[in-house]
This record gives sequence, C-alpha cells and structure tokens, in this order.
Amino acid sequence: THHQLHLLRQRLEVLTLRRVKEQVLADLPDKMEDIRYCHLLPEQEAIYRSIHRQRTQEIVELLREEEAEIPYMHIFALLTRLKQVCDHPALVEGGAGTAAESAKTEIFDEILDEALDGGLQVVVFSQYVKMIELMSTHLDRRKIKHLVLTGESRDRGRIVRRFNSEQHERVLLASLLAGGVGIDLTGASVVLHYDRWWNPAKENQATDRVHRIGQRRFVQVFKLLTRNTIEERIDELIRSKIDLMEQVVAPTEDFISNLGRKELIDLLDLEIPKDDAAD
Repeated sequence: THHQLHLLRQRLEVLTLRRVKEQVLADLPDKMEDIRYCHLLPEQEAIYRSIHRQRTQEIVELLREEEAEIPYMHIFALLTRLKQVCDHPALVEGGAGTAAESAKTEIFDEILDEALDGGLQVVVFSQYVKMIELMSTHLDRRKIKHLVLTGESRDRGRIVRRFNSEQHERVLLASLLAGGVGIDLTGASVVLHYDRWWNPAKENQATDRVHRIGQRRFVQVFKLLTRNTIEERIDELIRSKIDLMEQVVAPTEDFISNLGRKELIDLLDLEIPKDDAAD
C-alpha cells in the first residue's frame, strides 16, 4: 500500500545512497524505449520445443518435492539455451548444422535500415559473442560497414573513437558486458538490445553508454522479444518486480536466483499440478 511504501522508504533511506541520473543531468536529451515483438519461425520453434521437452523433466521432479533443493544451476542452463534459440538456432548444439534462420533478423534489418536511412548511428548489444559474430557476418553480406567490440577486442579506445567520429562505420556490434562499463558511445542515438538480460541494471548500464553526458540527440532504445517464449516471461517477471523496486531503490540484483518454486514453474512454463507446486 501507499502507507507501507512510505514506511519502507523511511526505513531504507538511512542505508541507501542513490543518485538518479535525471536529477543531476537536467539537460540530458529524452530517451524512448520500444519493445519489438516477433514469433519464432517454424524450424526455430521446433528446436526450442525440443530443448524444452528434453530438459525440463528432471527440473519438474525436483520442483515437485517441497523439501528438495531448487536446481538453480540446471535452471540457468536451460534458460540460457532457450534464450539462445530465440536469438538464433546456430547458437545451440543441434541448431548449428541446420538451415534454420531467426525471426529476429527481419526486425533487426528493419530497425537498422530505418536508422541508417535517417543518417543515425546504431549500437547493437548482445550478451552472446557468437551472436555478434553471426550479426557481423550478416552485415558483411549486406555490405554494411560496422565495428565490433567484445571482451576479446584489442585497442578498445581506438574502436570507440572511430565510431564516435561519425565519419566511418555507423554500426557498432558490442557484447553487453564489454560495452557496459567505462566507454562513451554518444556518437550513436539508436540502441538495439538483440536479447534481454535478466538483470535490468546490466541492460540499463549498457544503454547509458549512449544516453549520457555529451549526448545531444534524442535516444531511441529498441528491445527485441519473441512471443510465447522464455524471453516474454522474463520480461513480464522483470517488469512486475522493477515497478516496486524503482520506488524504493535502484534494482541491482539478479532476480532468477531469488525466485521461489511457483515463480520458476511459471517462468519455465512447466506443467505441474497446483497442489504439488509450493511457493
């Protein structure tokens, strides 16, 4: 309730030091976020459902037992594989040798083409280095000049300076972690998150490489989501929790390892009788 929230703020105020960017950067240009949805392609969905079917049985049995330890390690592994299939089947074993494509590619091309036609520069983030390699190959085929920034990149300063000069490549592909700290990408005004990170603080930190001091233009942020998959449920889960957390303190924790049985069952779309599913 409003009264409870007020009391909680009072209790935490003496323990929390929080600086909100909008309070200290009054002249910072506006930022707009837009989620773009798509559906898995038939071959992509077949791989997704196969992995889900093969990997969930052991997890179901453990979650049914209230006294059993929650298998977070197995859950993280399954989440990762399902998220990778949503990006591109080639990221997972069993998908690399197929001719399957990704539903996100078309949306990626549409956003990119619109931005480049408008003379804008684009930063594309992914948490998977292999996905960045696939996107780089795709852009090479389309003859779109671009730069790549990952943890393996040498001379990161040169890459960033070249991109921000706005005279050469207008697309930068960056791994979420390599592009999340200590760099300035204000040469761009469009941010595209190819996949979603379950810690919103990490995702926002990457966006803030573009939306920060020195930025003079309106910033557009696009986030790609596949319908009826783990990506959509993670997004719903994060948004349900972040609304409360933002009213109290900036979110900095990973949510998955703090979820109870019922939330994990819903997240993984498991079929367990309600009587057997404990919170």
